[in-house]
Amino acid sequence: MKLELPQYMISPDELRSLRPKDKDECIQKLLLQILELNSQGVTIPELADQTKIYRNTLASHMKTLVATREAYETKRAKLSVFYKNGKVVHARSTECKFSDRFYKFFRLKNAQGKFIYVQERQMDEFRAIKVRGGIMIKDKDFLDFVKQLRKFGMEVSEHESKYNR
Repeated sequence: MKLELPQYMISPDELRSLRPKDKDECIQKLLLQILELNSQGVTIPELADQTKIYRNTLASHMKTLVATREAYETKRAKLSVFYKNGKVVHARSTECKFSDRFYKFFRLKNAQGKFIYVQERQMDEFRAIKVRGGIMIKDKDFLDFVKQLRKFGMEVSEHESKYNR
């Protein structure tokens, strides 16, 4: 199947000339653009065939996008299909900040349902904010999740206070 690709794509030669960190960032941005253009999902073989980027490189970057919850993966037999992770239904206008970490809250809707998405961000050495991870909790489970998280936090606090006397 022919994927829809962005109008401008960096050439393999240009990609090779980039510093490793810039190359990684460039590939991830390209993959997010491709996912955005192909709502039916994409596979690693399709991406490799049409972008001329090695399969292992693509698989590694897709794992990163899934880990940061910018994409999600479904399995069809032995084949993985990747999708852009849903439409933001509601984004909180402010971010929580703790030390050098920021947390932004979203409400996402995708083919798997509605979710509360907490995205972890961090400022890099160039003062750019990078997504470092995220967690998605189904809407219907969110309040129970918060109760369990609070309970766990209380247990940790009690445990710490016992051993720090």
